[in-house]
Amino acid sequence: MAIGASIYKADLNYSDFTQHNYQDFNLTMAKHPSENEERMMYRLLAFCCFASEDLKFTKGLSTQDEPELWHKDLSGDILHWIELGQPDEKRLRQAAGKSKKVSVFTTNPNTWDSYFKKIKNKIPQEKVDIYSVEILENGPIDRIVERTMKLSCTIEDELMYLGNDELRIVIKCSKLS
Repeated sequence: MAIGASIYKADLNYSDFTQHNYQDFNLTMAKHPSENEERMMYRLLAFCCFASEDLKFTKGLSTQDEPELWHKDLSGDILHWIELGQPDEKRLRQAAGKSKKVSVFTTNPNTWDSYFKKIKNKIPQEKVDIYSVEILENGPIDRIVERTMKLSCTIEDELMYLGNDELRIVIKCSKLS
């Protein structure tokens, strides 16, 4: 018998001072059995970078044809495709063909530069943005994980402050492309 996904809930108080976006979100995230809590939280971080009511978590790891998150319009067209990690150029070209915009969040500081140099001339740069994510203080990011979370996220310029009443993690998210 296959192990099912674990469900996590997050009540997120969101304030983006750079984009002047202030909202509250009630999010539900399914953590695939092969996914760890750190990766799940990086999906939440990606949500925070582009937060909107229309941005949705997908089936992720369990479905190869879907990104981690996407924003679809009312007709079902994909406006924004969001990936984690270091997808190969073939996947990024396919994603760019299916959507208007693609964003990739790389989370390994030791390999950002080499990954970006390897793929930057092989992808449609007008549609694909690559971001590096670095935990600056109070990490790792999974320190704040609970099955039901009350979180706040504040963004100003390239810095994000994500946390609960007890701990605030400082994250730098920089656009490489």
